Amino acid sequence: MDTDLTELKNFINEPHCDLGSNAWVLADLVKTFNNGRFIDLGVRLGVSSAIMSIDADKNHNQVCGCDLMFDGFQRNGARFVNQNYMCYQADSVTLGKNWDEDPFDIIFVDTIHTREQVLAELYFWSNHLKEGGYFIFHDSHWTHTSGDVIGGKQWQSIDVAINDFFGLPKSVREMTQYEDENIRLEHHTPSYGMTFVKVKTLDAIKKFKSNIDWNQVFEIRNWLNNLHFNKENPDFVDWNQDIENIENELVINP
Repeated sequence: MDTDLTELKNFINEPHCDLGSNAWVLADLVKTFNNGRFIDLGVRLGVSSAIMSIDADKNHNQVCGCDLMFDGFQRNGARFVNQNYMCYQADSVTLGKNWDEDPFDIIFVDTIHTREQVLAELYFWSNHLKEGGYFIFHDSHWTHTSGDVIGGKQWQSIDVAINDFFGLPKSVREMTQYEDENIRLEHHTPSYGMTFVKVKTLDAIKKFKSNIDWNQVFEIRNWLNNLHFNKENPDFVDWNQDIENIENELVINP
């Protein structure tokens, strides 16, 4: 999408679009890229995809989106993206595991708000980040301290996943900025929060992964996945999704 931003601004200001002022922090970063590659994990209505598509043709940027369903996107944000926008109807963890295309400058994470889901995404998608690329997490500063309630259980929130993966002390969540030899982090707390993590060197990925008990993470990821995708599960949670057309592996191991 190339620039008259009036209609996009109106879209972002609609009540169901929850990026708020952080949309423009993301836009400022996107504008610094030429020949960039961005992926939106958890497209929903397409607000983040629309932001990442600003001046995409002019700057030769490629934007992709991953979601279980694209109905909301087609009704809303699709009008703001470029003709070469790619839709991947897939579970984000499965897509990351099987990704065999070029890596990304920005990986935007806004899927299920649980520690284990985000960690499982990071396990695979960290293999597909460019040197100096960014992980950007929406909903990193909810007003409550827990993540989604799924299957009658309250889950740890995504800020816990961010701290655990990057090996950060809990106090970093209260900081505006944090930097060490491996990452530069910025928290923007309005509108549920958005956290930007620049990974300075890909050599750090192995170190990050050593912080986590991955068998436990994927055991929980697989339990949650079964809850949403296995209709034979007596506790199946029906999201009215087209399960047969979603790329998804019920069981994934690290």
